[in-house]
Amino acid sequence: MKTQDALDQITYLQELINQTRLRAADGYPYFLLWGLLWIVGYTASILWSDLVWPGILVAGSLVSVVIGFKMKKNLPAPPLLKKIGWVMLVLFVYMAFLFGRLLLVTDDPQIIISFWPFHIGLLYILAGIFIGRPMIIIGCWLILAAVAGLWLPSPWQQIWLAVGGGGSLLLTGLIMRKQVINDE
Repeated sequence: MKTQDALDQITYLQELINQTRLRAADGYPYFLLWGLLWIVGYTASILWSDLVWPGILVAGSLVSVVIGFKMKKNLPAPPLLKKIGWVMLVLFVYMAFLFGRLLLVTDDPQIIISFWPFHIGLLYILAGIFIGRPMIIIGCWLILAAVAGLWLPSPWQQIWLAVGGGGSLLLTGLIMRKQVINDE
């Protein structure tokens, strides 16, 4: 490969990653929505048990669909962003499978409650490899919050994860929103 060809390939990859980062930032409403729902879910589960989560998941999914229809569709998603989305979807389905298996082997509420924040943190770290350092840092924070939550009794664990986990999603949404505003 000639030097100029190598430089052209590096430039192409840099542009692809920058496009991916900017287009990923357009998804900030989802992070704001799910951050709020995360806070509501964990705090409501203190009062009404974990039975609130199915309703929150249905409502959040419906609002997510509405957000998706209202978002700008004029720019196609970069190929890398599509690939990242598919990887995240596959891993999320796998995590749901793992969660089902976890429910079969333990009834320890601390482990069950910390499962999703830990694994969402892993998704953040993986996406952050392409999207940017803030995602990696927030992913590490989510994992740390989930692990620390294992030693907190109820209701403190739910409060801790509501603030730490929901706050992380909100922070992600705000960071991405700032990127979108700065890009316009």
